Amino acid sequence: MNQNDSLIYGQTLTSTGDLFQLSFFRLNNSSAKGYLGIWYCNLTPQEGTVVWIANRNNSVDTSIASFNLTSDGNLILFEEDKIVWSTGTRSTELNSARLQLLDSGNLVLNDSNSIIWQSFDHPSDSQTYLPGMKFGFVKRTNTSRRQVSWKNSTDPSPGDCIHMIRALPIPDLVIFNGSAKYHRSGLWNGYGFVGYPSIASNQVTNPANYTFVSNENESYFMANYRASPTPVLIRSTLWANGTIQRRFLDRGGNREWQLLSSIPADECDMYNLCGRNRVCTKKYVAVECQCLDGFVNITENGREAGCEREKPLNCSLNQFSKVQNVKVPDTENATPQGNMSLDDCKNLCLDNCSCVAFAMIIGSYGCITWSGDLLDLRSLVDEGDDLHVRLAGELDHPSKNNTGRRILFIVISIAATLLFLCAFFIYRQRIKATTQRQKRHADHKDQHEIRGAESLLFDLEAIRIATDNFSDRNKLGEGGFGPVYKGTLENGEDVAVKRLSSTSGQGLDELKNEVFLVSKLRHKNLVRLLGCCLESEEKLLVYNYLANTSLDKFLFDNSKREQLDWAKRFKIIEGISRGLLYLHEDSPVKIIHRDLKASNILLDANMDPKISDFGLAKLFGADETHGNTKRIAGTFGYMAPEYVIHGLFSVKSDVYSYGVLVLEILIGRKNSGYQGSEYPIELVTHVVWCHWTQGSALQVVDQYLVEQCQAQQILRCIHIALLCVQDDPIQRPTMANVVLMLNNHFVDLPAPLAPAFLNNCNITIESNGVLRRENSSGSKRILMKISENSVSISVLDPR
Repeated sequence: MNQNDSLIYGQTLTSTGDLFQLSFFRLNNSSAKGYLGIWYCNLTPQEGTVVWIANRNNSVDTSIASFNLTSDGNLILFEEDKIVWSTGTRSTELNSARLQLLDSGNLVLNDSNSIIWQSFDHPSDSQTYLPGMKFGFVKRTNTSRRQVSWKNSTDPSPGDCIHMIRALPIPDLVIFNGSAKYHRSGLWNGYGFVGYPSIASNQVTNPANYTFVSNENESYFMANYRASPTPVLIRSTLWANGTIQRRFLDRGGNREWQLLSSIPADECDMYNLCGRNRVCTKKYVAVECQCLDGFVNITENGREAGCEREKPLNCSLNQFSKVQNVKVPDTENATPQGNMSLDDCKNLCLDNCSCVAFAMIIGSYGCITWSGDLLDLRSLVDEGDDLHVRLAGELDHPSKNNTGRRILFIVISIAATLLFLCAFFIYRQRIKATTQRQKRHADHKDQHEIRGAESLLFDLEAIRIATDNFSDRNKLGEGGFGPVYKGTLENGEDVAVKRLSSTSGQGLDELKNEVFLVSKLRHKNLVRLLGCCLESEEKLLVYNYLANTSLDKFLFDNSKREQLDWAKRFKIIEGISRGLLYLHEDSPVKIIHRDLKASNILLDANMDPKISDFGLAKLFGADETHGNTKRIAGTFGYMAPEYVIHGLFSVKSDVYSYGVLVLEILIGRKNSGYQGSEYPIELVTHVVWCHWTQGSALQVVDQYLVEQCQAQQILRCIHIALLCVQDDPIQRPTMANVVLMLNNHFVDLPAPLAPAFLNNCNITIESNGVLRRENSSGSKRILMKISENSVSISVLDPR
């Protein structure tokens, strides 16, 4: 639509891909009254499908209304000669403005220099939110971008319900019904708001990725489609009753909107349902409201109003009660304190007499303290954070004291047993070298360090019962440090028990790493450690049981691989990248995993990936960038060249392993390679590189994926993986860049250089698919041959 063009009833401005249309529409066919708006092509304009309205406050007579783009760059809606609505804009150049409707649903007015106006900057002109919209507020202009419901299904004027981000030091999403809070999202945890349900469904898996930005200029939430062009459409609608529903439409299937999620999801999602200082827990058919420890129920006007302190705080002799896995309280009376240790956050709260609770929000706000009453608390199953509530004096809960005494008795008994064993072994081994005695002393010290961790101690007998005395029937698999068993605890919870081998010299080191690392980490894509056990000679780690075990069980099994369609594989690729990004940049300490491989990626019932096995992981300080070691440990085929050859490791070592793993996911083959006289040859990596340079990379991709017609997205993933496995670690992207490249198809990718080991090994790949290595005398020998139309590989020189 160009200057001096106009639009009248019956005429339409359509987006390039025929996804959206701008036109006049009527909600009541018996009346000429109507509106100018945007809705989905080939669908009837109705409540929920209309994504933007210019004149939602005032209807017009569509028989005499017109929509005009003036020569000076202003959009005006006329009802005959009366101006009903206008953008009030002006172009810098006369007759240069142009109006476009994009496939995102955004109506954009621009000139040759810039965007003059766009509908995505005015989401409050609709009750529907679309991917690509910024949803939040601009601090310097004090303007808000929010959803406002319709009054009802036939009246699009602003209703009573508003969905917005509050302009607070710790912002979160809130639905208001009038002036009353109806629902609160909870804090951003790095991949979503903790109080919002997952948007995954059986029909479509994670069709969008989500970001949240909060800085000195603005705070906003944004969704973006993962694929371009997107195979689905997504919309989020705020209804007149305060409910938000997220729906999707499969562009390749029927034209019916399917429900992704609904908010509030249950009664506990209703704002502060249980009252102050209470935790709301959703049971099977009911809701349970329970006072925090140290609080008692109160009533006001004959009704329960929440809880108050049993003993008032006196700013001395205080302790803290930890409430695990909760949506932390309303942040209106909360203060962000910045990144610090858990102990520093606790001491900061103790030093402030008005501080009643604190929490450490890892990867987000760091230490947060609260004053006043704690509002809108609810328990969560697998997410949430730990809230530390300040109390005066000792808790008076006999059952909990008994539990504490029982745990103390167990710890003392175990410690006494270990001391006896240590004394016995010292007596028996006096004739051994001093170095051996020092090693025993170090092991003994490690055991005590483990007991000092804040992890739950499991009773050995309980684990024996849960695993049927480590029965082979319950054996899930076996790694380098011992077998893993499925078990069922007395409360019915399924767990996975890693039993570290008594013959493994690194067993205690691994246990120490797992306890100290995993117990302090909290991310959707990391395995969750429930606790540990160190009794007799057993060294056990207890994790959440994940129904689908590990990725390699599917990926390298011809009968199971087809269960991994493209949507599932991309979700796994993207999930692993987010888990690594958390370890490298967003966790309290920088962590290098060092053993990323398919067997260390566990899959839950929804096929969401969880990075596991932190036995070889290394902690880095904030200013550290790399380390080195003389003891190379890991898995050939996944280890970066600088680590294999020189013992150097960094975040880029994990990036290399990630790239190998992505190629395995795309191809469905292990990267285990030929190990020649000096350097290994990684088969999959070099096969892909050979075909990439010849422009035939899809030939080596799992044909089951190619048949799903996702060629562009698959090739982009190959491109990203090849960037990750480049020889020079400096050339490899960071995981932050990988996440960006996976989720934003407008980011240009640099050309990848040759994979690692290729130059070191003096390998050439000939046009007929033969790989040769040149030796010191200049002669070449054949290493393997790649077939032209499949991924089959033949090793021709096994020496």
